[in-house]
Amino acid sequence: MTSSAPNAPARPARPAALLWDFDGTLADTEPIWIRAEYELIGRLGGSWSDEHAHQLVGNSLIDSGIYIVHAIDRPDLDPAWVVDQLVEQVVATLRSGDVPWRPGALELLATSASAGVPCALVSASYRVILDAALAALPPGSFAVSVAGDEVTSGKPHPEPYERACELLAVDPRRCVAFEDSETGARSANAAGALVVAVPNHVPIPSAPRRVERASLADLGLDELAALVDDADALV
Repeated sequence: MTSSAPNAPARPARPAALLWDFDGTLADTEPIWIRAEYELIGRLGGSWSDEHAHQLVGNSLIDSGIYIVHAIDRPDLDPAWVVDQLVEQVVATLRSGDVPWRPGALELLATSASAGVPCALVSASYRVILDAALAALPPGSFAVSVAGDEVTSGKPHPEPYERACELLAVDPRRCVAFEDSETGARSANAAGALVVAVPNHVPIPSAPRRVERASLADLGLDELAALVDDADALV
């Protein structure tokens, strides 16, 4: 009797984890930040533009504070103070309960929870901002979260995503990261994750282990697992 050939290994049915950027990806907070920038800089007697604002997308907050101080020619200002003023305004907006979630985000979080796929929130925003956002979500939506003021090196350094994967005890290469900026995408790619880029206010260049989708809507866990497998097969 001839034995049959062994079956090929089955593809994993699910990613190991989903890693979410916050600003512009989970929630469309960039307009909130931009309004805060215009308001603060106006009070400081400076001038601002959307072009300036878009330069800050995905950056660490302290880098954004430094950029603002230079852009409005106010070397007398402490960048950390500038950040604190912006954070205060953004937190107040989030705590009002009117969080502008991105299309498909809440649905994908719910699907992940039902399937037992852990999610991590990985953001350049500070802990006080993430806590305000997490309070507006169903309990347990995120297993862990990593804030910008909890890492030594922020995005585009891989540390934020590496930290999230360590907390989840998962292999970054079996994870999918959602990002809306090149800075964030570089961070997640450098950590080893597959990036699903969902551009919002700025374009995201193509790169290895990076795919682009117009929206989070209609993204399923099986499709995401297949994307990870296909990317791994190219290495």
